[in-house]
Order: sequence, then structure tokens, then C-alpha cells
Amino acid sequence: MLKSGTAKKTETASYRIRSDLKSALEEEARRLGINPNALVSQILTRHIDWGRYIGRLNFIPVSKDFLRLIFDYLPSEEIEKTARSLGESAAHEELLFLFTRISPATIISFLNLWASHFDATDHQYDNGKHVFTVKHDVNLNYSHFTKEYLSSLLRTTIGAKVVFEDMSPNSVTFTFEDSPINWRNGDSKSTNNTSTKRPIEILPRSIPQSR
Repeated sequence: MLKSGTAKKTETASYRIRSDLKSALEEEARRLGINPNALVSQILTRHIDWGRYIGRLNFIPVSKDFLRLIFDYLPSEEIEKTARSLGESAAHEELLFLFTRISPATIISFLNLWASHFDATDHQYDNGKHVFTVKHDVNLNYSHFTKEYLSSLLRTTIGAKVVFEDMSPNSVTFTFEDSPINWRNGDSKSTNNTSTKRPIEILPRSIPQSR
């Protein structure tokens, strides 16, 4: 998500949970070497940032080993074709489902949401330029998939040109400038403007969630 240099405000809250859940949280906190408050905060943050959308978007959790096998097997032409198709269809549908409109602001929210489920992510913004670094730890073909998917998504929604400054088997770094389209306040693409074509189901709905 978008980084901030200031600490977020915290509040004290009280919730009732089952005794076995409390014990499990305390055991997991000891294993991780953190206090239970920090663990609960991590769990809630993860749910708000990503978990609450998984069921709504019909995502299916898959392991990285599975992704590596799939992307090692697929020819590069098929990877690029599939990624472009998903960026032009499924991603548009997911944007509209989550935010009801497509605009520069909802595109950034969608990218932050998409990036948040990977191992590590960073989003910086400076002088009209967005810089994303995403560590996925899958393989180089997956980086190529990500390149085509995001390039297609940003080109067909806000007309932005994406520059991939770094691509490795473990991560990608890409940049794009604020939308060149002259969006007026309130302007957006609504459900009336999007394609109704059913997304390709080679991969679950969009870029799959990995662990």
C-alpha cells in the first residue's frame, strides 16, 4: 500500500472471542516473537487490505510451487496473450465490481490492493510519477505475465504507458506517470462502458493469490 512516514493513530477496542481462538492467537504470537496486540493488528490489516475481497472476487489461493509449474510450462506467447486479455477484460470487471467506476483514483486503489497480497511491495509517488516494486518470488515468466497484464490494464483504462525498470525471477519494478487523459472531477468509466466479455479462466479471475 502507499507508504506514509507518519505513524497511524491507534485506539483501544474490546471484542469477545472464543477461548480457543484466544489461546491460538497467543501461541502464534509467541512463535512469531511478537505481542498478541501486534498479531491481531496484522490479521485485521491483512483482512481489510485483501482478505475481504477474496470471496467477493472468487479468488482461489494457490501455492507458489503450483504457479512456478504453470508458468514454466506455458509458452511465452500464451503467457503474453493471456495476460493482455485479462488486463483488458477481467481487471476491468473487478475494478467496476469493487469501486463501481474506473478513474485514475480507483486504478491506484486497485493496484495497491493487487500488490498488497505479494511477499513485499512498495509504492512511491513523486512529481506525478508512480513507482511500484512488487516481490512475488515466483519466476521470470510470472514477471513477464505481470508486465503484460499491467501494461494492458493501464493502457486500456487511463491511457498510461508503463515502464518496467527492473524485471527478475523474484520481483518487478514499474513506473507510470499520472494519467495523460484530461479527467474532470467526477469523470469515470462506468458499467455502461465496459466490455461484457467473459474473462479467460486459464487462471483464477485475475492474477492469482500466492503464498
